[in-house]
Amino acid sequence: MGRHISKKVSKKIIKLSSIGMAALFFVSGVFQGNAFMSFAATADEILPSGGAGLVFGSASDARNGMNRSAAKIEDVIDTREEMDRRLAVNAEEEYNRLIKNIAVADTEDFIYVRESADKSSDYLGKLYKDGVGEILEKEEGWYLIDSGSITGYVEASECITGEAAEALAPEIGYELAAVTTPSLYVRENADSDSEVVCVVKNGEEFLVKDRKDGWLKIETVSGDGWISGDYADTEWQFSEAESREEETIRLAEESYEKGRELAEYALQFVGNPYVWGGSSLTNGCDCSGFTMALYAHYGIKISHGVNDQRVVGVAVDGLENAQPGDIMIYSGHVAIYIGNNQIVHAANSRMGIIVSGTDFMTLLGIRRIF
Repeated sequence: MGRHISKKVSKKIIKLSSIGMAALFFVSGVFQGNAFMSFAATADEILPSGGAGLVFGSASDARNGMNRSAAKIEDVIDTREEMDRRLAVNAEEEYNRLIKNIAVADTEDFIYVRESADKSSDYLGKLYKDGVGEILEKEEGWYLIDSGSITGYVEASECITGEAAEALAPEIGYELAAVTTPSLYVRENADSDSEVVCVVKNGEEFLVKDRKDGWLKIETVSGDGWISGDYADTEWQFSEAESREEETIRLAEESYEKGRELAEYALQFVGNPYVWGGSSLTNGCDCSGFTMALYAHYGIKISHGVNDQRVVGVAVDGLENAQPGDIMIYSGHVAIYIGNNQIVHAANSRMGIIVSGTDFMTLLGIRRIF
């Protein structure tokens, strides 16, 4: 994709129906590239008769009256050429409308999405590098955007919009195709007579890598192949804004996962020797050397000493709130919590590195590093 795609939660921004997809294949000029090719033209019904016609008006009326009377049909286009022209015009208009209302965060880290068009106002969330929002309103120097679960203001000077955003889209997002039929052949080439690579099922989503003559090239576990665009809805996915609440949840989840990894890493050294003043996980370490070496493995520097480790990170209120990876503080001793009221630690020269209960000694405190 070229540029890094944020791992933040991505939600659907653009969705294309199979009818809209067909329309886009007829649009020239700005539709030559991949950028934002996913806006559906509106059509209520395609008539299943020779030379298919496009019906405008009530979809339900069209379905009920299709075989009885044309009186309820406001406008029927009798030729394939006219249908194609109308679909292409609608798709291009929708495309042009939306592209003018996309804002991309132009930052190395994030920009704040604020409650009002004022730098001093509280922030609702963050739009990270290359994150996308839809512009709802413009004020002097500010955009009101809708992105993810929040609607708020971002500084215009921190955003990329218009044609520049259009050109950037394929690099910061990716397109998915969702199968809309019970089962669908994936073929080696964009041809219904081509060899079958595999079969995909309704609702499954696949990365779109190319387009050709109404076909989509997708990536599957069986290899790349082509499916008919008539049987898939496509959507572009981008990183969107993250609310303060979502950020809190994400950071807690990331903290737990990192702590769990550290705890699992620590367990492989059980049985190795205790050496006073040592910090080698294999050749010997003392209790604080053990915790120091474990965190060093994850790129975090903490001091070698029980007294210093009493104040690292942040305090955890009670054993019931402890999570794997936390440093457990005892009288003259430290350990790593591994869950289920158990710790792993360099106990002493007699026992070496062991697993024991948190009641090995009187627990004095808990510190969280991640």
